[in-house]
Amino acid sequence: MSDSVTTVTGKRTWKPQDNGLYVKIGNTIFNNFSSFQFSRDIEQVPSTFQMEVPIDGSTIPSGIQDNQQCTIYKNKKQVFHGYMEVFSTSMSGNKQHGMFISGRSKLRDLCDPNPEIAGTAINNVQGMSDLCQVLCDTYGIKFQNLSKTPDKTAWNSVPFNLGDTAFSVISRYARYEGKLLYDNGYGDLIVNDCSSDIVCTFNENSQITNATYQSDLTQRFKEYHVYWQPFTTQSQTGLPPVMKALDPEPTIWSGVERTKVIINSTSDEDGSIAQRLANWEANRNYGRSKQVYITVPDWKDSDVLYDVNQLCEVNLPYLNVYNMKMIISSVSYSYSNEQGSTVTLVLYPREAFMFEPVSLFTSNPALQSLPQDSGSKTT
Repeated sequence: MSDSVTTVTGKRTWKPQDNGLYVKIGNTIFNNFSSFQFSRDIEQVPSTFQMEVPIDGSTIPSGIQDNQQCTIYKNKKQVFHGYMEVFSTSMSGNKQHGMFISGRSKLRDLCDPNPEIAGTAINNVQGMSDLCQVLCDTYGIKFQNLSKTPDKTAWNSVPFNLGDTAFSVISRYARYEGKLLYDNGYGDLIVNDCSSDIVCTFNENSQITNATYQSDLTQRFKEYHVYWQPFTTQSQTGLPPVMKALDPEPTIWSGVERTKVIINSTSDEDGSIAQRLANWEANRNYGRSKQVYITVPDWKDSDVLYDVNQLCEVNLPYLNVYNMKMIISSVSYSYSNEQGSTVTLVLYPREAFMFEPVSLFTSNPALQSLPQDSGSKTT
């Protein structure tokens, strides 16, 4: 990093000329930081950033205003576009000034405000793309549907309640379709499948500064029993019909009686939703039980910046991790004067991102067919 604050003003389009870290707020460009952090997470939309900048002199850079647009660049690539939301300045006894700024990506406008839509439904919606188009257009946000899995059915009408946020509506239907939602470097909403193509590998030859593996069995069970409610009760005596699934690693529970009982609240004529729910519980809890944290000194692998929903092969025997295929759940790019640049990745097995079976219209059994879990561990 430079020894002094660098600001550049101008009306023309600006692009970085080197691989450094740059933050552009309005027409002011920063390239010197006491500390910096940018985070993107599959399960925490929108992306966030925060930075602390040393300021020499008695005034802050001119042109800094609340709610200004902010763009972050690294390795000549745009990694964030959003807004400055928190701004503070400080001064020590020796008149050394500091400035703290944080904010979120453009997707905040899908997550915070409540759209006011006449009626109780959004009509003429044939799938995820139509729904995203209607709600994203309301706030001037672009979206990309990168999913290769077709929607299951035309919805025609999407229920909407006053007080819902646009993202809560989109998220509800994304779960029904089995899609991931996150943002990209331009503040666009991304709709995608859980990645199935390996883009990077971590092994004993990788340049890793810190790594941790954690296995937590507290939420896992040997068996999952889902009792379902058929449309026509077949018997008024004894237990109702049950669908079962086993933990993907059943041998670790040898000699242990550990069963989780779940009541399927959705009407289910043939038990298919109950079976999917049992499989989901087993797979999801298995995936969530295994976490790998990796810190690396570079923001990229080869020419590809680390990002969420990238599938990695992790083979770190010294952590007791052998050839596991894991999804990057969150990525945090950091800089500090003490540690320099680092990237911290949180990875889970793909099963951690399997979606809970849901039925949007419980009164219509024809709409209760659920998407297949690509790559899940069924029993």
